[in-house]
Amino acid sequence: MSSPDSPPLSIRVRLLLFLCTGMGVLMIALFVLLDLGVDRQIYGRLDNTLRARAHAISVLLESHPAAEALAELQAMSPEFAGGGHTDFLQLWDPQGHTLLTSGSNRKGDLKAPGTVPANQPLFYDLTLPDGHHGRAVAVRITLQGHSGDAILAVAEEREQVDALERQVHVALIIGIVLTSLLAVLLAVFAVRGGLRPLLAFGRVAGGNAETATLSVAELPHELRPLADALNRAFARLRQALQRERRFARDVAHELRTPLAEMRTAVELARRDDCTSPALEGALASADRMARCIDGLLSLSRYESGMQEVQVEPVDLAALLQRTLHLAAGPARRRAVQFDADVPAECWVQTDAALLERIVDNLVLNAAEYAPNGSTVEVQLTGSAAGARLRIGNLAPDLRSDDLERLGERFWRKSATREASRHGGLGLALARSLADLLGLRLAFSLDEGMLRVELDGLRGLGNAD
Repeated sequence: MSSPDSPPLSIRVRLLLFLCTGMGVLMIALFVLLDLGVDRQIYGRLDNTLRARAHAISVLLESHPAAEALAELQAMSPEFAGGGHTDFLQLWDPQGHTLLTSGSNRKGDLKAPGTVPANQPLFYDLTLPDGHHGRAVAVRITLQGHSGDAILAVAEEREQVDALERQVHVALIIGIVLTSLLAVLLAVFAVRGGLRPLLAFGRVAGGNAETATLSVAELPHELRPLADALNRAFARLRQALQRERRFARDVAHELRTPLAEMRTAVELARRDDCTSPALEGALASADRMARCIDGLLSLSRYESGMQEVQVEPVDLAALLQRTLHLAAGPARRRAVQFDADVPAECWVQTDAALLERIVDNLVLNAAEYAPNGSTVEVQLTGSAAGARLRIGNLAPDLRSDDLERLGERFWRKSATREASRHGGLGLALARSLADLLGLRLAFSLDEGMLRVELDGLRGLGNAD
């Protein structure tokens, strides 16, 4: 049994455990029943033979004097006379004194039976005078010239019967084991084959929800209601995504013209009063709004498939140096410095435009969110197999549970303080573009230092 904290067993494991346990119990019960039945048949036949032989001898002893009857019996049945594996006979009076023994008893007497019921034979096991294991039957008989009932015991070797029983026992064990192994093998194939439609269903359902459509006609009857429900859910999700993208695209397009007009007006006003802080703030706000709109349009184009990936050789080192140069001006105004460890060249196979947007957003995000007077660490390592980019900046306000939300659209740690400076789309765009390129974008927090790692870039030596 699994503990409450352990994950539940898979359906395949549960079915196999249930089938194997059930078949194991069934096979054990079948073995016990067959073994008991075979033993009853084998030893029942031996007892029937002994009973018939004792009845014939008792009739002979009751109709003839004991000595004559024994001589006639040994003449008719030499096995009672002795020699080799033979049969045995012994007769006791009511007081337990031996009246008669067969010639085969020369090495000793038979084991006396217990109380023998009237008109009913008593079967018991014993060791024969020749040292072999035997089976005996005792009956009450009436002898001529004797008062009271005498006890007649007729014994026969049972070792051949025991050997046959052991052979049957071994055959049953081998048969049960082989049958169990075959049943387990069939159970494995049956479970695997039975779950194959469910696994295929899971792969299709776990694909891209925007394009996945489950073919109900090809599924088993048990999965069709679930497939219908998922198809309806996928359809609603696609409609919601389309509405969201269309809204973002329309809003971005509608805002571009008035934003351009506002920027033009601000720049014209700066000619008359170039030192006005209000105009500088308005121009910075216009720039941030422009970046936000460009991010919305980019997300809409890439997520809707309007723009495809164009793979080509790209010098990531040169691209990163250009980004650092562009970010150095705004960072310098806040006394933020870059500690860059960038090689002279680092060639990778990817889409240059998309990679540039990812790098720009990561570097600008680190420079904008780093506290005043702090340092942003940038490290690029590359080889013929691929490249890895690491960026780190102090983030004293972040907590470990905030890492899951990094990359969400329009999310900011403190909306009241940062809404005027950040649009909340930089990391969202970087994450979406990284997924589009098949790259891994990971965030970690170590003693107040936020580290971003971009991995999965293929080098020229790893090109297909």
